[in-house]
Amino acid sequence: MGAIAGTRLTVVMPTRDRRERASRTLARLGEELAGHPAEAIVVDDGSSDGSAAAIAGLAASFPVPLRVERLETSRGPGAARNRGLQLAAGSICLFLGDDIVPRPGLVARHLDFHRHRPDRADALLGRVVPAPPLDRSPFVCWLHEQGKQYAYGLLESGAQVQARFFYAANSSLKLELLRSAGGFDERFHFGHEEAELAGRLQTAGLRLHYDAEAVAEHDHPTDLVATLRRMREFGRSQRLLTELDRSQPGPGRPSARHRLAAVALALPALVGLRPAPVRARTWRFLCEQASREAFWGERDPSDPALRVGRSLARLAARDPATRLTPNQGRG
Repeated sequence: MGAIAGTRLTVVMPTRDRRERASRTLARLGEELAGHPAEAIVVDDGSSDGSAAAIAGLAASFPVPLRVERLETSRGPGAARNRGLQLAAGSICLFLGDDIVPRPGLVARHLDFHRHRPDRADALLGRVVPAPPLDRSPFVCWLHEQGKQYAYGLLESGAQVQARFFYAANSSLKLELLRSAGGFDERFHFGHEEAELAGRLQTAGLRLHYDAEAVAEHDHPTDLVATLRRMREFGRSQRLLTELDRSQPGPGRPSARHRLAAVALALPALVGLRPAPVRARTWRFLCEQASREAFWGERDPSDPALRVGRSLARLAARDPATRLTPNQGRG
C-alpha cells in the first residue's frame, strides 16, 4: 500500500492554542508509538500561544519521527488535517485530537486491525471517553454516549457501523482511500467537516468497524453553556452541509411546537425534580434548539441564550449535573 521508508502508520493531529494540553497528549502518544513503524504530524492551525515551537521542541526525544507544520492563519481542523495528509508517509492514517489522550494499547489495536484487514475500504473507529475527573460529570458522559458530540452508547463493539459515525478524534483509515475521496472540505471551518467527508467515503466504499477497546480519553472540560455555544457553530456549519448536499436533512424552523416542548421540560425543574430521563431529554432539546436557531440564522453563535427555551436553559444550567467542579474545569 505504498509505505515510505518503512513507515506504516501516520498519526495526524491538528491543534490550536492548546500548547500545554497538546504537549501532554503527545507525551502519552509517544509512549504508545514507541516500537511501532510510525510517524506523527502535528499541524498548528494558526496558534497564538507558541504551540508550534513548544511541540517542535519535543521532536528530539520523541520515539518516532515528529513533524510540526504551522498554518499562519486559522483555517479550521479540516484544513489542518488535510495538510497532515499531504505530508503523510505511511499507508494508514490515525486521526487524533490534541485533547484525545490514548490509553495503553490504542495504537496496537489500530495497527492489528489494519494488518488483518488490508483492503483499502476497511477502517477502524475507536472509542472516546471523558478523561478523569470529567467522567464524573453526568452531562459530559451524556455528550460522549448519547449526546450531540459523540454517540458511542449506540454502537456495538466489533460491528461494522454507519459512515456517519466517523469521528476524526480516534479513527484510522487507509491513506489511499482518504486521498481518493479528496480529504476534508475546507469550506467547513468548524463542525460537520467529518460528516461531509463521511458521505464521500461511504460512496468510495468505506467499511467502518468499531472497537470499544481502542480507547482514548477526552481531556476537554465543558459545561452546558459552553456546549450550547459549540452547538451554534455546528448549526451554522450544518447549513453549509445541506446547501452542498440536498440529501442531507436540516432542522425545521423554531415553532410553537418547540416552545411547548420547552415549557413541558421546564416544569419538573421548577418543582425541584430532575429525573435522569427528563435531564437527558432537556439536554438534547437544548442542544438541538441551539443548532436549529443558528441553522436558520436567528442568533449570534457566540451568544448562548436561546430564543426558544431560554428559561429552560437557565434552569438546566443551574443543575449540578451540567456544571463542572473547580477540579474538573482544570487545564
